[in-house]
Amino acid sequence: MAGLALAAVAAAPAQAQAAWEQVHGSGEAGGSFDAVAAAGPDAVWAFGDDSAQNDGTTWIHRWDGAEWTREPTPDDWTVVPSAADAASADDVWAAGVSPQDGASALHYDGSSWSAVELDPALRPTDIEAVSSDAVWMLSEPVDGWDRAAFFDGEIWRDYPAPTVDRALSAVAEDDVFAVGRKGAQPGVDRWNGTEWQEMELPEVELPGGESDATFNDVVAPAADDVWAVGHVFWKDGEEKNHYRPLIGHYDGESWTVRADGEAEGSYVAVAEDGRGGLWIEDGGWNPVFVHRAADGATTRHEVDGGKYDLSVTSLASVPGGHGAVAAGTAFEEGAPDVFTDHGVVFGTGDWK
Repeated sequence: MAGLALAAVAAAPAQAQAAWEQVHGSGEAGGSFDAVAAAGPDAVWAFGDDSAQNDGTTWIHRWDGAEWTREPTPDDWTVVPSAADAASADDVWAAGVSPQDGASALHYDGSSWSAVELDPALRPTDIEAVSSDAVWMLSEPVDGWDRAAFFDGEIWRDYPAPTVDRALSAVAEDDVFAVGRKGAQPGVDRWNGTEWQEMELPEVELPGGESDATFNDVVAPAADDVWAVGHVFWKDGEEKNHYRPLIGHYDGESWTVRADGEAEGSYVAVAEDGRGGLWIEDGGWNPVFVHRAADGATTRHEVDGGKYDLSVTSLASVPGGHGAVAAGTAFEEGAPDVFTDHGVVFGTGDWK
């Protein structure tokens, strides 16, 4: 693995103002969260369902700058949103799968939520609301075919799909980045307004045996400032799985890709911090949030789950430089007689 660790980012003193804390969720409320979206410090949404143990009724919770409330939705909704994004405070999208009806999208127009029909065979992995008439949705491959859908302001329809399916981030309607894995290497495709084009990446050196490298998420603050995060995976001689964090950057001319430090871990999500830096989620199970400042200095921030293990599945920035929000589910440790597993939302910054 020596060839992977090209450089380690310098560590900086801990920043108390950047601490993460739980801002919503309790054992009494129950439920689970799988996706988050934010349009501003008074417009943050968490999406999931009302059961932590089984598929339940769709629920959507909103932070309005003062308190969290559950948004009214039809009682028969069973969509569990796995991806969400907000073009504005009155234009919010979420997409997921219903156990009964397959894939569908949910849309908020500033006054109420409505369900929008999608091809039920889709399995949404990410959604990017670029504007009111340009929304992309990626899906896992269906029957071996790459799939993507696009909303043009009127209807959702099949659209040319990138060859990667993990995550999306847009600079503009005609400049969108998609990331994932191609074979055993990370991959990035770029939409130019007409077609997806494969971007050239340096090859990641892999350990021998069963191994690969992938990008799990991407954020594009500008056309010449795009960040992708993921991991290198390999199995050792005892068939034990290992992961090393992977980070890539595009400067408008070319990509650089490297292992981020020497410690094991997997970068699963990335978001802007609003100050020229990044928030990166290291591990989805009991994760650590890594802050990468604009000057490259990093600090690691643990989240205290108490008697709960934390599964954090979504991370988003709060626009305007207000921080970031993450959501998931807290699972009680051990084998309690009565489960108090529940949805949780964590935040950093001044929005909360």
